[in-house]
Amino acid sequence: MGLKENVQEIMEDVAGDAVDISFDTKEILIKDAIFIRDKGCLTKVAYTDIVYLKGDGNYTTLITREKSYSLRNILKEFEEMLPTRQFLRIHKSYIVNLNDIKTISPKEVTVLNEKVPVGRTYYQTLINGIQKLGSNGFD
Repeated sequence: MGLKENVQEIMEDVAGDAVDISFDTKEILIKDAIFIRDKGCLTKVAYTDIVYLKGDGNYTTLITREKSYSLRNILKEFEEMLPTRQFLRIHKSYIVNLNDIKTISPKEVTVLNEKVPVGRTYYQTLINGIQKLGSNGFD
């Protein structure tokens, strides 16, 4: 009998049969990157290398500093996986790395040298989450 079974048996003796102890705590070993499938291999992509992601139905294009990858995952899966302190959904089809934003306007942001659209419903979240000096009527 293993540890899980021993704990389960003790808990059942104390509290009855309605107790279920779950030991499914999956520890993430590499916390600063994701692995994506590319040409039959798992390729490590550091969060700092991701510039933005573009969703298109069941596929997502992941744009890094060096390369872009077309993946058969929906954008929502990446949104749930990526750290919220570093990535933000700014459009129904786009997630950007906040550290790479160079300019912001009501209709688009510039990440590195690429223009990415900003959705109306996401713009206010973006503007409220940044420090601003001066007022140009954007907020």
